[in-house]
Amino acid sequence: MNSKPEISVEPIPKSPEEEISNTVRGDRLTERLAWLKPQPDVVGDVNQSIGELIDKVSATSIAEIEKLISDLQAVRDYLKAEGDRIQQEMARYAHLSDTASASVKIITEKLGQWRKGPTMIKTDNVSLEAKHGNSHAL
Repeated sequence: MNSKPEISVEPIPKSPEEEISNTVRGDRLTERLAWLKPQPDVVGDVNQSIGELIDKVSATSIAEIEKLISDLQAVRDYLKAEGDRIQQEMARYAHLSDTASASVKIITEKLGQWRKGPTMIKTDNVSLEAKHGNSHAL
């Protein structure tokens, strides 16, 4: 079977100069990283300024949204009033249309009766004229 030979790695001993140099580098790196860590006072100031900025931005947005809401409510009220007005106008128009139709029907019936009526009256006039001795015809 294939088995790989194990290789043992021994650490290379470092010279004292290298160890001191690495320790100094590590200390410098630690100091740099400590400088980059946020300080509690600075974090508090940043959080407070960010909070104030958010409050200012949101206050403007909230005011605009409230204005839009009131504008939309005014438009809704106007449209509701106009809808009510139009329904009343339609009811009036329907009543006027019914009244006009009834008037036309009455006029048509009366005209029909009037056409029949004058012929009889004319006939009566002629007969009346004949009785009174008038010789001219109507």
